[in-house]
Amino acid sequence: MPPEEVEQVSRFKSLTPEQRQLLLRATKAPGKYTEGVVLSPRVEALFRVVSPALWLALGMTEKHEKAERMRIMREFGCSELEAAMKVAKAHAITSDVTT
Repeated sequence: MPPEEVEQVSRFKSLTPEQRQLLLRATKAPGKYTEGVVLSPRVEALFRVVSPALWLALGMTEKHEKAERMRIMREFGCSELEAAMKVAKAHAITSDVTT
């Protein structure tokens, strides 16, 4: 999480130095995973969400991502869902979420 966002959180919740470090460690790798932090009275934890490749492909709304799906639709004469499935398959083969 960017330091500016940690500062915004600290305006609403007092944070210990350890909690600040936990928030700063949360990262995001677009198309791979997103990390989040739980700060509750019982639990303080960093977690990672790895969405299935098809969900990621269906959620791609950037201009270049839509253009790629359209290119696949034209090339293979398929529906948008089928194009997203092809994107998901290619993404699953090339992505590495261990980093």
